[in-house]
Amino acid sequence: MSRLPEIANPQRQSYRSDMSDREWEVLRSLIPEPKGFGHPRRVDLREIINAIFYVQRSGRSVGNAAP
Repeated sequence: MSRLPEIANPQRQSYRSDMSDREWEVLRSLIPEPKGFGHPRRVDLREIINAIFYVQRSGRSVGNAAP
């Protein structure tokens, strides 16, 4: 069993810095749900957080991150 979770975008390469499913469940419970007004959320917050962890752990700037 791999520590790496299934990713929302199967075209994207998974990275060692990606959160496991268990880590995501803990963090997701801390993120407030949308209030029901305004624009609907169109981004996958897990992917956003994975990207932040990638940059933080790799020491790269966002401009140098893999596409």
